Amino acid sequence: MKIKRLAVLAFATLIAFCIGWVVAAMHFSRRVDRIVAMSWGDGTYRPAFYGAEVYLVPLDSGYSVRALVHIGRANDLAHDCGEIGRAQSDTEAVARWGVIAWHEDGLHIGSGTNEFFFERAKLEHHR
Repeated sequence: MKIKRLAVLAFATLIAFCIGWVVAAMHFSRRVDRIVAMSWGDGTYRPAFYGAEVYLVPLDSGYSVRALVHIGRANDLAHDCGEIGRAQSDTEAVARWGVIAWHEDGLHIGSGTNEFFFERAKLEHHR
């Protein structure tokens, strides 16, 4: 009887470990080595209220460069800007979209022909 209980306990522990592993993998799907740039910018009502994150999603060939703007801190509110470009390497992505600038008119990511612009009116539309 003790062996049967021990076997059930071992099986339950294994299942819990597997579930934890899957949840952790999903939680850390955007790893630090995939971040191109991060910057906090002021909102109308609070300093450093918006956080722009530019990150990479691997493709079969190269990377999709994406942007996400966090609204506040310690919550899951965000504007998903989607794909802002493509790059063959992480180095190319940083060179093209590694600069984030906050201006009165809105958020600017990258420069020149690679620039992504998110106007302030849309940025603060969540209010």
